[in-house]
Amino acid sequence: MKLKDFSALCFDMDFTLVNYSLKNFLPMVYDVTAQFLVEKKGYPKSLQHRDEADLKLIRQGLLLDKKTHHIIDVTSSGDIISAHDGKRFLSDDKISAIYPDKRWPYFDSYYKRFECDAEYPSYNDTPYFFFDSSFVSPVIPLIFKHMQTLSSSDPDYSEKCLTFYKDLLESFGFNFNPENYKARKGLFFPEMIKNTDLYIKKASPKLKDRLKELRDKGTKLVVITASHVDYTELLMTYAYGSDWRNYFDVVCCRARKPGFFTSSPHSRPFYQWHDKDETVGMECIRELKSDETFLEGHWTLVDKWIKCYAEKPGRVAYVGDSFKSDIVPTKLFSSWDLFAIVLEGKKYLREEREAEFNHVNKKPHLATSELEGWGSFFGSFEQRTMTAGKLIAHADITMSDIETLASLELDENFESGCFYDFDPY
Repeated sequence: MKLKDFSALCFDMDFTLVNYSLKNFLPMVYDVTAQFLVEKKGYPKSLQHRDEADLKLIRQGLLLDKKTHHIIDVTSSGDIISAHDGKRFLSDDKISAIYPDKRWPYFDSYYKRFECDAEYPSYNDTPYFFFDSSFVSPVIPLIFKHMQTLSSSDPDYSEKCLTFYKDLLESFGFNFNPENYKARKGLFFPEMIKNTDLYIKKASPKLKDRLKELRDKGTKLVVITASHVDYTELLMTYAYGSDWRNYFDVVCCRARKPGFFTSSPHSRPFYQWHDKDETVGMECIRELKSDETFLEGHWTLVDKWIKCYAEKPGRVAYVGDSFKSDIVPTKLFSSWDLFAIVLEGKKYLREEREAEFNHVNKKPHLATSELEGWGSFFGSFEQRTMTAGKLIAHADITMSDIETLASLELDENFESGCFYDFDPY
């Protein structure tokens, strides 16, 4: 497989085309969530006090078990690697006492639902919650802080935990509702607008040159993001410059993934975005046009446009980071290849490439010490995490950063399923 073999590359935006500064972003998400809980829901102000130990408890790929009120890390076969009860990590014996054979009882139904649902299940539909992104994982230490104010012997302990989870979901709506951007409502968007430079990294000249090179050589480049046009404009302008649209052929916003991939094409039409009055045309669009912006839609219409207008025959790849929205649905519901972006891979970067060595087969080294507490996002070679299992099953290539695309030579062979610039094992 070679990069030059692709007639089109389609990109997610958040944490893919646009790199966030996690050292600033994760604490900010914690802060705006805690502020909502204190000011809108009356929780104690102690929730707003955080330290480095709290931030170390943040990790993607974990599950909240709403029956036991534990947060757990699970292998790709359903065994529990570690569990936290809000106060401490549990011993293996304690885990076995709660979960017979250290197996998560909802794994089989969860795994099936994870791969088959057209949309996210509602909160009340499931006995679990999946922390699949950096927009939600920062609330993990908040859950623990709340649990520490409760007594597990309290007959209302479970109900108080469930109420807190629902209040967290309400905070997500309050802060992350895309409609709040224009109205400057909530706490998240005003902060992102005011201090974009704290949370977003600028794309390197090398990456921008690579995107321009790809487009000049006939590769169609498409943005497909769940973000609305205004937030997309803010981030892409900061990261790539005011001329950012010149790097791409088509921009699709408010894609409402995973339904963009999993729903029926007839139920997911595209709508035209009218730039001058910032409104959405009500007429369904049956054919995409180059250098324009569209809303919602379905992958099949993008694929049809690529086949009609691609300057060269070849494969199509989608580049994204979210397991639920990008990685799994792309492979199971579309004909596209999948390039996965996994920021956790930066902890396991390979040594600097030397000319005489094959990059994919270089011996890895750890760029940082092993994570405390939860351990590696990827698990171990013998006991891979559920998220690592998904990567191995679905990703054609996994990279730690979109910037890696700039170092992947156009005619360089890479093996399908490889970790390109890092090795977690």
